[in-house]
Amino acid sequence: MARARRARRKSTRRKGTRRRSTRRASARRTRARRPRRTTRRKRATGLTRKKQRQILIIAAIVVGILILIALLQQGRRFVQVNWYGGEVGRNVVYGKVTSTAIGAAGRGTIHVQSYNTGKVYTFYTGVRTDYNIRGRYPAVGESVKVYYINDRGYLKATYIRM
Repeated sequence: MARARRARRKSTRRKGTRRRSTRRASARRTRARRPRRTTRRKRATGLTRKKQRQILIIAAIVVGILILIALLQQGRRFVQVNWYGGEVGRNVVYGKVTSTAIGAAGRGTIHVQSYNTGKVYTFYTGVRTDYNIRGRYPAVGESVKVYYINDRGYLKATYIRM
């Protein structure tokens, strides 16, 4: 009886899936196992919808930033106040003469109101001050460009262009 049970176990035992046969038979076997696809999968060419959406979002952000920069630039003045304290150059003031007090020897003061900042500067003139029109001092209300040096807090005019 023991032998009969063994034989029965052998016969009910599951057979291995691997068979020793030719390639065609294995191909037939795989076809039978998996359902054949009716249409082939094509690789997506071009941009997918997800990529298009990402590109549109990035483009919208860039356009928004450019519009924001353009709106912020509208309120600015022509001359930037950040450079040299808002003046034309490092030691240059361009403005209108508000008053002059120059003696016969060339010593005196000139008060100039800046066109850029509106501040009134007091410049000290002397023998070393040069004018672009020699022998003539600037008049009140005239536009001048004053080049100066800062000597211990005193702004000494070196060249005055009228």
